[in-house]
Amino acid sequence: MKFIIRDDDTNYFSKVEDIQRWYGQIFQRGIPVGFSVVPFVKKESDVRTSRDSVEGREYPIHKNDALIRYISGNPLIEVMQHGCTHETKNGIFEYRRTEGLVEETHRGKDELEGAFKTPIRVFVPPHDALYNHGVLAVESASMDIIRGTGSRNFMLRPAYARAWITMVMHRVHFPKKVSMPAYPYVVDFGKHKEAYAVRLNDDNLEFLLQALRYVARKRGNFIVTNHIFTNNDGRMRNLSVLIEEARKLGFSFTKPSELFSDEKD
Repeated sequence: MKFIIRDDDTNYFSKVEDIQRWYGQIFQRGIPVGFSVVPFVKKESDVRTSRDSVEGREYPIHKNDALIRYISGNPLIEVMQHGCTHETKNGIFEYRRTEGLVEETHRGKDELEGAFKTPIRVFVPPHDALYNHGVLAVESASMDIIRGTGSRNFMLRPAYARAWITMVMHRVHFPKKVSMPAYPYVVDFGKHKEAYAVRLNDDNLEFLLQALRYVARKRGNFIVTNHIFTNNDGRMRNLSVLIEEARKLGFSFTKPSELFSDEKD
């Protein structure tokens, strides 16, 4: 049983002191964190940037030297790819587009690997939103995927037929979506694998504890998603409670890519 912390939206405008403020005590306890990093941001990106950012200009992550040095020097941090620019265009989330994502995915991965000097193995779609073209783009870049509570895609592959049945059965057991934990196992889609996450809020501790205990009964994996730009003390208190409960239940605390190294669906 693996316990994973995922934090989304790190980008050029992120600050080292914010990571230290919110996760310093987590690191002191030897617990890894996976940061979903946006390779390039613009003023138009739907993540926190800066009032001083210039419309139409891209800000690549490698230009933030202090952030690169800090993350690269912390062995408890794993970098994951979080889209390419995290832009929503005409109301369509970035990885729900139907063209152009193969090139963008490779461009983003190249930027991250060049900046952090490490292989990028895991992709996190912006807003947990992912259509088939996005899946194919991620597969072309040889990454696995961490996303929301389960898969909603279907392709003409035997693995997708099995996964579709699995997801339906999981949802049948939890007719109220708000009370449904993420599917607790890694699913192998043939050309990539997927794992699923629940979101950390400051008012959903009871749901998260129920989800964690459900996963423990299933001997599965638990991924919790946070966003450092909108973080607060309440969320971190809830995360601490989850960590203590996970220790009692026998979870190990690992980096995201370790989910995919030895798991089967």
